Amino acid sequence: MFFPRDEITVMVRENDLAETIRKPIAKSEARKVLAHIGDWKESESEQWKARANAQQSKLDNGDPFGLAEVYKTLSLRMESDKLSAADRRQLSESEQSLAEELSMALSQPVDKVCQRMEKAALG
Repeated sequence: MFFPRDEITVMVRENDLAETIRKPIAKSEARKVLAHIGDWKESESEQWKARANAQQSKLDNGDPFGLAEVYKTLSLRMESDKLSAADRRQLSESEQSLAEELSMALSQPVDKVCQRMEKAALG
């Protein structure tokens, strides 16, 4: 598998594919993810380490709904100028990963998807 963003090729054993790689989300699922960004109201910890660990776990998992939660949480913090260096890195990672997947599912350019994500997060 080739990942153009990072320009890396990863080899996965055929027997490990089912438990290692998931299929990209469908268009209907992408719409649900965008709605989830707007609907997400969970409060995050004010303790930076607890917040960073919880968010990193979601980033590592790669689930689009978890990425949407990280994106929304950190977008709101950015609006109030409360981002640490780790928060900025995680916001960038969540935005990039989520935008790429939604872009493929919705057949839209990444920049347009980013605009939709921002509108969903910030209203």
